Amino acid sequence: MSVDQTILSAIDTIYAAATDESLWTEVIRELLGITDSQAVSFCVIDASEKPSLPIFSYLNIESRSVDVPRFLSEYLEGGMAAHDPTVQYIVGHPGQKLIQDSAFISEREKDGHFYYDWHGKFSDTRHRMAAMVSPAPRIQSGVTLHRTRQKGDFHNSHIERFQFLLPHIERAVRIGFQLGTFGAIQRASLDLLDANSRAIILLDRQGRVLFANRAARNLVAAQDGIMLSPEGLSLQRATDDGKLQQLIGEALGIPESASGISSGVMRAHRPSGKRPFSILVSPLSQSDVLMTVARPAVCVLIADPERQDLLPENVLRKLFGLTPAEARLAVRLARGDALELAAAALDIAYATARTQLAVIFRKTGTRRQGELIKLLLSDAPTLAG
Repeated sequence: MSVDQTILSAIDTIYAAATDESLWTEVIRELLGITDSQAVSFCVIDASEKPSLPIFSYLNIESRSVDVPRFLSEYLEGGMAAHDPTVQYIVGHPGQKLIQDSAFISEREKDGHFYYDWHGKFSDTRHRMAAMVSPAPRIQSGVTLHRTRQKGDFHNSHIERFQFLLPHIERAVRIGFQLGTFGAIQRASLDLLDANSRAIILLDRQGRVLFANRAARNLVAAQDGIMLSPEGLSLQRATDDGKLQQLIGEALGIPESASGISSGVMRAHRPSGKRPFSILVSPLSQSDVLMTVARPAVCVLIADPERQDLLPENVLRKLFGLTPAEARLAVRLARGDALELAAAALDIAYATARTQLAVIFRKTGTRRQGELIKLLLSDAPTLAG
């Protein structure tokens, strides 16, 4: 088989699609011409429970007009995929990379199969050849070529060209799944960082800001002494900023091989006169990953003592079996209110608050208010809103 420009162009597009999922549409468009096919689909089959195919791309150029949205709706949501002989064969032979339907079902059998009767209502495509990859246990992904009955089954030249491209498709799909997995984990990590009530700022080795979570952005927006710029993190008060830059410089100066990495701490005054911020500056262990344009080197954590994060009442109710009234009182106590002030804020009698507190002690296994507050703040899992 000769490798012409169309093959080389398809290989370029295949590897581009590994990092940009939207380009699989272009991949299948090029495969149409290379294999003289009338339709191509890119799909994922999850065999964990029942066959399901989230179609990433589907292209049909047969002369007959195909109602693709309705076809896919009945195929996927209507359950016809489970009756598709090709899908059944793929699920039953997870190790097979190149699949041609003529190898396991004859034309006569197709004529008598109810799935093909249904399929014929939408499309004239009749013959299929699929390149399958298993990027994860019980997951099959691949590209399927479709030819009409009028065109006939795939010729040897089509099979050879498709086989030549199959290793490249396999590598690109695996890379795509790896990047997609890393992306999903990264998004979850960023969501958790954003949910943290403390300001978290990551700096690179030049002190430039790589990431600031929601709490950090809110502190900057409040214009109360914390500033972020393209050059990095700074404090409005000169003496405090000098101390912060010293701590950042010390963190950046710690050798990557150093063990027992320590952190620097300081307090930063605020122009508003509110209680000072508590700031922790910690070096981050350097990764061995070479192919990255962003390498976090320092983490700066800022705690705002003025911030009052309420514990969710529903969490306390579920954890300790508190009533709504008891949970409301526990939240006020966890914020630091004295029992008398908490009772007034909740518009209940002091005697009622004392009675509720006694019940809270019993349900939480505590005896003193200080012990209760420590338990609530340390044992109640919550994410800041």
